[in-house]
Amino acid sequence: MKFAVFATGYKGYKFLEGLSKTPSFVVSYDNKERKDALHYNKIIDWCKEKNIILYNKKEFSTIQNKISIPEKILVIGWQYLIKQDLKKIIVFHDSYLPERRGFAPTISALAEQSEYLGATCFTPFKNCDEPDYGKVYYRKKRKISYPITLQQAFDQVIELYLEMTNLILEENKKPEMIDFSNSTFSIWRDAEDSRINWSEDSEKIQQKIFSLGFPYAGATTSYDNNLISILGAELIDEVNFVDRENHYGKIWKLEDNCPYILCGKGILKITKAVSSTGEVIIFNKIRKKLK
Repeated sequence: MKFAVFATGYKGYKFLEGLSKTPSFVVSYDNKERKDALHYNKIIDWCKEKNIILYNKKEFSTIQNKISIPEKILVIGWQYLIKQDLKKIIVFHDSYLPERRGFAPTISALAEQSEYLGATCFTPFKNCDEPDYGKVYYRKKRKISYPITLQQAFDQVIELYLEMTNLILEENKKPEMIDFSNSTFSIWRDAEDSRINWSEDSEKIQQKIFSLGFPYAGATTSYDNNLISILGAELIDEVNFVDRENHYGKIWKLEDNCPYILCGKGILKITKAVSSTGEVIIFNKIRKKLK
């Protein structure tokens, strides 16, 4: 079966990299998940290496009526509505539908410490504004344990995507309607959702840091009146501080320029932090507070 791939970002790149069959062409764009357009550039390089035609999204929109569209179009990480060739479209969504329809379902699952990650591939309905709604080909779940990084979670989701892709390309299964009456939804996230609340338990803060790390910019906090991103953290044995509730976020001590931060419960060692411009933060003063 001939197929094309619409893919963006880290998930799109890892999906292409894991394919066992070659797509007729790829359509992509820079989805702005990283300032350096790392994975868009990797998609470009992958297509060059494999000698596969790559269209930029804007370019494709002007020529799509002039080229031959294959039987299936596999869509990964796409942020725009697709209104043409819907019968050929198969959207891959990182949740077990009808759970977590909408935005950032993997981050939502990690934030709630879900016992599993999910993946679904489906064909959307024509003229339907409902998010992640249509006839389903396959749904899969995979149990996970914590702590887990966002990259590790995405890698597991992509493995599920590839398993479903192999089934789609090898079988002649028709998509089926599932019961959407018990749907749950995942809301969009902004910069405020990335801020660390140091009054929370250190384990919860660590998982938030992991959940917002690579390929994204990381959880944020204020240090020296500047917003910085925390990219790495370790749990440290608890210390019995008095008057703890008035001192969340303070640096207790430094070890190799890594600060130990007082949390609502527990201590967190920051192992890597960067400025808004990507420069590594060197912590060298104890009398500082993260807010």
